[in-house]
Order: sequence, then structure tokens, then C-alpha cells
Amino acid sequence: MDPITIQPIGVVRTPYVEKYDAPRQPEVDDRVDQATIELFPHQNFEQALEDLAGFDRIWLITWFDRAGSWKPKILTPRDRTKRGVFATRSPHRPNPLGLTCVRLIDVKGLVIRVEGTDLLDGTPVLDIKPYLPYADAFTDVRAGWTDDLAATQYTVVIEPDIEAAASELASHARRVLAHDPFPHPYRRIKMLDDGSYELAMKEWRCFYHINGQVVTVTAIVLLP
Repeated sequence: MDPITIQPIGVVRTPYVEKYDAPRQPEVDDRVDQATIELFPHQNFEQALEDLAGFDRIWLITWFDRAGSWKPKILTPRDRTKRGVFATRSPHRPNPLGLTCVRLIDVKGLVIRVEGTDLLDGTPVLDIKPYLPYADAFTDVRAGWTDDLAATQYTVVIEPDIEAAASELASHARRVLAHDPFPHPYRRIKMLDDGSYELAMKEWRCFYHINGQVVTVTAIVLLP
């Protein structure tokens, strides 16, 4: 079969620069960051966007341009068993296409403002489609291996002085640790010799220990 050529229609602008900045599950993440889709000019996209503003949600079809090579079996952020890539939403695919449902805020010219995305800044956009509840929402359906995952939620305790000194980092640590504070290839966590743990956040390190379902953060420090 002949190769297929696809041209981006625009790019996504988000606050997420690094992969570990982006929420893994936008619908369960407590952040409500807004993003914009900037379409390219001189393509008659102004006409193509007519009537889109009346929808509450839209689908973004994107290209994971920083995904690297694909893998037939991968680990997911919520699991420790390798799964077939076609049974996951991993970006490491033969064709790294992304499918994201976001809340539409408004459309102004060639700029679409949305909320609830997990895409990195600069991600190419290939297409936009409206979300249609009667066609896109299905009830009483199986979710495969994800149905068997235990939804464990941890309580994260951070002392006020630590949170005050590094509020943004503390918020990031709270989001990560509340879902799974243990080492995993998708999280920059390692166990230390004394039984405590270290979470890497760029040039910062968060130290904590785990007691049952409670995670207590003892320090957030900048590397020398």
C-alpha cells in the first residue's frame, strides 16, 4: 500500500512542556488548565470552523511528535503488567495518533480555546470533530483489563511550611502521590536505603514515607 501523507492543520498551546508535566488522566486530575488550538492561516479554516461553537465538547486528533519508536507491548501509568499497545492509549504506537476529548470554551478567528487536555505544548493537530453524545457515548460496556484495576487513593500529608515554600511543586507531588506513590517506569520515583522514597521533579526532589494509605512528605528540596 502506498504511504499516506497527512498535513497538520495547527498546533496545541498548553502549559505542559515536559512529558511528566501533563496529566495522565485529564478527567480525574484536579487541574483545570486551559489550552488553545491555533490553526494555520491561508487554508480557509475560518469557514471550516463555522458552527463549531455550538458544541460543548470536541475531539482533537493529534500526532504524538515526541513519542519516539513504537512498542508492541507497553506498561501503562496505572498498571504494572505489560499490555498490547492496541489495548492501551499509549502514544508509542505504529502511527502515533492521539484522540482527546476536550471541553470547548470558545472560537475566535483561528484560535480555539479548550479545557481538559493532556497534550504537550506544540503538539500537531490533524483534525477536529464535534463530540456527539448520541453517537460517542455508550453505557454498560466492558473496559477490558482496566475493569480489574484497584482504584486505590492515598492521602497525601504535606506540612504547611513545606507547601508554602514550594506550593506549585507540592501540588504536583500531591497529584502524583495520591494515585500511586510507589516506583514505576512512568514516575520518577525510587526507594531509598532507609525505606523512604524520592520523587524527582525537574531539578527538585520530594522526599516522603508511606504508612498504609497515608503518604507523608518530609521535604521538597532543590538539588545543589
